[in-house]
Amino acid sequence: MTAPWGVIIFTAVLFCSLLLSSCTALPGKDSSSAAGTRTEDSLQTGRESTADTASAKDPEDSAPPEDPQVPAGSQAAETAAGTTAEDTAESSDTAKRPDRGSVSEEALRISDKYGIRILLADEVPLSYTDYTAAVLEDHEKISAALKELDLTLGLYPPGFFTSVKEGFCDSITICLARDLHAINDDTYIESANAFTTVQDNIVWLVLNADEPLGRGTLIHELTHVIDYRLLGMNQMQETEWNLLNPPSFSYYNAYLDEDGEDLRVSGSTEYTAMAEEDAEKIWFWDSYSKTFAMEDRARLMEKLMDDIPDESGTVRNCFSSSHIQTKLRFYFYTLRQAFENARWPEETVWEARLRRAAP
Repeated sequence: MTAPWGVIIFTAVLFCSLLLSSCTALPGKDSSSAAGTRTEDSLQTGRESTADTASAKDPEDSAPPEDPQVPAGSQAAETAAGTTAEDTAESSDTAKRPDRGSVSEEALRISDKYGIRILLADEVPLSYTDYTAAVLEDHEKISAALKELDLTLGLYPPGFFTSVKEGFCDSITICLARDLHAINDDTYIESANAFTTVQDNIVWLVLNADEPLGRGTLIHELTHVIDYRLLGMNQMQETEWNLLNPPSFSYYNAYLDEDGEDLRVSGSTEYTAMAEEDAEKIWFWDSYSKTFAMEDRARLMEKLMDDIPDESGTVRNCFSSSHIQTKLRFYFYTLRQAFENARWPEETVWEARLRRAAP
C-alpha cells in the first residue's frame, strides 16, 4: 500500500532531526569543558570542582586539559592549575607536620631511653629560682629540639644519666620552653639560651627551643647537670681543679662585673684560646670560662664535643694545649670514678676526641 506524500515528507524530517541530535552528543566536543573550566562562583565558594581530579594526580600533573573554552596559559587555566597544586602540596605538608601527640610520644621515647624526664608545652613550669620561662607550643620546633636532644644524649655511655641521678636527685628534667629571662638581672645575664638549676630535689635543664638548639649548648648544660651531682656528692673538689689553673689565678665567681657589664665582654682574655696563639699559654677557652669553675668545665666540654668546623684552628690550638689536656684528663678520670659501669666503652666520645687533639 502506497503511503501519502505528506506522511513520507514528515517521516524524512523526523529522521534527520534525530540524526542531528545524536551527533551533538558525541565525545570530544563539549564533554571535556566541565572538568577544565571553573565558573566565578566555584572559584569564590570552594575548590570542589577540582578536588576529585587533583586527588588522583601528582601536583605537577594537575593542570586542566586543554579546552577550546579555557586555552592553555590563560589566566583561568593558570588559576585552576595553581590552586590544585597548592592544595595538594598543602595537604602533603600537613600530613607530615608534627602534632602534640607525636611530639609527646617522641619525648616519652627519649625519656625512657636515657633515664630522664622531658616536659613540653604547658607541662613546663614557668618560674624557677633564678629564671622565668614561657610556654612553647610550636610542634615543629619542639620536634627539631627533640631530634637534636636524642643525638646529643646518645654521645654519652649507656645508662649514664641514670647513674648521675642515682642517690642524688629524684629526676633529671629537661624542659623545652622559650623566652628565658633572669629574675634578678643585677646578678645574672638578662636572657639565656638555657639554664640548669637544682630545685625541689630535681635537676632542671631548661632550654629555649624557640631557636634552633646547638649541640654545644646541650653539652654545656649537661655538663652542669653532671657537675651538680659531682659537687653535691663530694666526688670532686674544686681545690684540686684550681691547682690545674695558672698560678695565683682565681675565678670571678660572678657573671657580671662591678659595673653590671657581662663578663663575657669585659672579662680578661689572658690565657684564653681567643687571645693566645701559643698553645702552651692556653688554660681556658674564653673570658666566660673564668666566671666559675663549672663554666670552665662546661665551656671546654662544649667546644670539645661540638661538630662545628674549626676553620680558624682555634679548637685544635686549644685542645693541643698541655694545660687543657691535663685539666680534661683529670675531669674524665673523675667521671669514670663516679659513674663508670660494665656498659661503658673502653674509650668514651670525649676521651677519643681529646686523644685525637693531642699534639
